Amino acid sequence: MMSGLRGRHEPPGSAAAVRELREKREWSQSELAEHAGVSRSFVADFEAGKPTIEASKLFDVFQALGFEMAFRNLQSGDVHW
Repeated sequence: MMSGLRGRHEPPGSAAAVRELREKREWSQSELAEHAGVSRSFVADFEAGKPTIEASKLFDVFQALGFEMAFRNLQSGDVHW
């Protein structure tokens, strides 16, 4: 049994990071959704901080494995926490 994990743990500011990165590209939510292959409402809900079962479970799995999430720009290699 694992100890030390209490409740859900989500990466701080992940919704704000997505919004910031989208706005830097001057993309609308619809444009991001198209590039990501998801619906615009998913992007809007994510940016609004609406919890999604799939995402929270994914984050929980990574945290349980001792990892934290960061976003790395595939072109420049820049990391955004």
